[in-house]
Amino acid sequence: MIRHVLRASLLATLVTGLLVPVAHAAPKRIVALEWDAIENLRALGIKPVGAADLGGYRTYVSIGLPGGITDVGRRQEPSLERIAKLKPDLIVVPGYRSGSSLKTLRKIAKVLVTNPYPGSTADGAQFDAMVKDFRALGKAVGKPKGAEAVLRDMSRTFSSLRKRLSGADRGGTRVTIATPGGTSSSPAIRLFTNNSASAEIVRRLGLRNAWTASPGRYGFSTAGVEALRKVQSGWLAFVYPGELAGQIKRFTAQNSYKRLTFVKRKHVRNLRGNTWLFGGPLSSKVFAQRLTDALT
Repeated sequence: MIRHVLRASLLATLVTGLLVPVAHAAPKRIVALEWDAIENLRALGIKPVGAADLGGYRTYVSIGLPGGITDVGRRQEPSLERIAKLKPDLIVVPGYRSGSSLKTLRKIAKVLVTNPYPGSTADGAQFDAMVKDFRALGKAVGKPKGAEAVLRDMSRTFSSLRKRLSGADRGGTRVTIATPGGTSSSPAIRLFTNNSASAEIVRRLGLRNAWTASPGRYGFSTAGVEALRKVQSGWLAFVYPGELAGQIKRFTAQNSYKRLTFVKRKHVRNLRGNTWLFGGPLSSKVFAQRLTDALT
């Protein structure tokens, strides 16, 4: 009798053990192959062991980085050898950059593929994609609650800044966001369309995105100075680093630019060059704060 009871007890213990899910350790050695992934890891309190194009990140993105991160090469074509030497347990790469290297990356480590440009033309589609990718990263590194806390803080920031803009009588103001997009011989700018993350942030601040051209694949369309006549009754906000100042100088030197209404009314603002418009929640907060500061 006792033998049967012990046998049954042992069997129950074994079955219970099989049914309990095994906890997988969160990855510790992470390589980020796009700037938004680098930023998002920092937002979650994680220092990547490797990242692509750190020099460019420090030029275009305001979110600071600690030392000791290995640069693994260009975002477009990172060094697979450098990545492998770091012995990562997670690699984060956007789908539009992974290409033929994805199979090799998966032989090196587990890969999280993000999708910042889902192809949707819906308003705010790329903002929604940013939030989705951030949550996926939070889950992948074992910090889903931390990710939600960051997203809530972003929403609170938008709400606070919206009240500030409304109090300054800027609610509903039409704003066009522009970055350099031409060449030395053909001045042009990129204007952000309604499917972009920046346009969605503009809306969440209680403002209106003035540029309503057909949504672009990457959230912007390239246009010449004449296109600005469609939005000249509102405000224009430039975003560019110092190395691209020459392009903006040539663009704004055109007589047709100087005749635009928002130029005459002094309704043109320059946001700092490291206001990254393709980042995660932290860069979104920076953009919202700087745009609010510029308009109030």
